[in-house]
Amino acid sequence: MEIENNRVATLMTTGSSQGTPVEKQGDGKSPASPASPADSGTPGADRVSLTGEARQLQALEARIASEPVVDRQRVEAVRTAVENGTFTVNPERIADKMISLEQALTDMR
Repeated sequence: MEIENNRVATLMTTGSSQGTPVEKQGDGKSPASPASPADSGTPGADRVSLTGEARQLQALEARIASEPVVDRQRVEAVRTAVENGTFTVNPERIADKMISLEQALTDMR
């Protein structure tokens, strides 16, 4: 899962203040103000807590990733039915599925 975070300045500058976020730099005329105790922390002290829902999404993502993309048994059954001439197409079912898909995509907007 990819998370976009547009609130944090990710641009870093080069020079003496390398690694300092752009929004914390001085104007170039005077040195940047020293960081307050709340801003300064030990390296690696950042922590992230995931909600129960986020953990569930991670578990589902891992489960989906481990599943095969193609159901080989189903493909073989359809192939055999087509070769034998016993495969039938139900146009009403196909139309219903297409309408359901369109409604689901419209509801996502």
